[in-house]
Amino acid sequence: MDNAAMGLMTLASNWEAIVKEEIKPVDISETAMDTPHLQMHIAMYPWFAMGHISPYLHLANKLARRGHKISFFMPKRTKAKLEHFNQYPQLITFITITIPRVDGLPPEAETTSEVPSSLRPLLMTAMDRTEKDFELLLLELKPNIVFFDFASWIPNLTRSLGIKSVQYMILSLISTAYVESVAQCQEKNLVRDELNPMHAPDGFPDSSIKLHAHEFQALTSIMKLEFGSGVRFYDRRHVVYVVSVIPNV
Repeated sequence: MDNAAMGLMTLASNWEAIVKEEIKPVDISETAMDTPHLQMHIAMYPWFAMGHISPYLHLANKLARRGHKISFFMPKRTKAKLEHFNQYPQLITFITITIPRVDGLPPEAETTSEVPSSLRPLLMTAMDRTEKDFELLLLELKPNIVFFDFASWIPNLTRSLGIKSVQYMILSLISTAYVESVAQCQEKNLVRDELNPMHAPDGFPDSSIKLHAHEFQALTSIMKLEFGSGVRFYDRRHVVYVVSVIPNV
C-alpha cells in the first residue's frame, strides 16, 4: 500500500474521531482553571471562502468546548457574518486581516462569494500577500499550533518561529489520498492512457473507488490549475502535506 495514501487514511480516521465525537457539556471557565497545563492556544487561518471558514469555526467550537484557546483569522467584513456562530467567545477570538490590493481583484472583495470563479486565483494571491502581517501577529500571539489549508507558505513560516502547523483540509481525505496516488503515478512518467479512470491508481488503498471518464478529466485539469501567485492548486495541497503534516503531527 502506498505510504502517502495510507498516511492520509490514518489522518482521516484520527481527525474524524475528534470532530465527530459527542462531548458532554462542561463549564469552560472551570475547565480552563482546573487544567491550565492542558490548554493549547491554536491559531486558525482558513482559505477566504465561507465553505472553508464555516467548517473551521465548527472545529474551533469543538476545541473550545474542551477548554482550548483559539485565535481565528479572517477578513474584516467576514467577522460580522460569523460572530453569532461563535459559541465560546471567552475562548475564541476573531482576528481580522486586511486584504492586500491585487491588480484585477475588486478592492472590496474578501471572500470567494464576492468574486467570479475566474478571479479566485487573484484572491489566493491576496491571501499569500498577508504573510508578513500574519507573521507579526503570530509573534505577538505565540500560539502552540496553526491550522491552515491553502496557504502553502505557512509551514515554513511557523517552523522558523518554533510553532507547529497542521493542514486541516475540509475536503474529503479519501479524495485527497486518491489525488495523491494519481499524482505519484504521473511522477513515475506514466502516460495518461495508463491511468485508467475505471481502476484506482496503484497504491490507493480501496480499489472499489472508481471515476467516470469525465470526472477523471476534471480531476487532472484541476491538478494543473494555477491557483494564485503562480502556484498550482495541486501543489498547494501536495506541498503542505509533505512539508507540514508528516513532520509536525
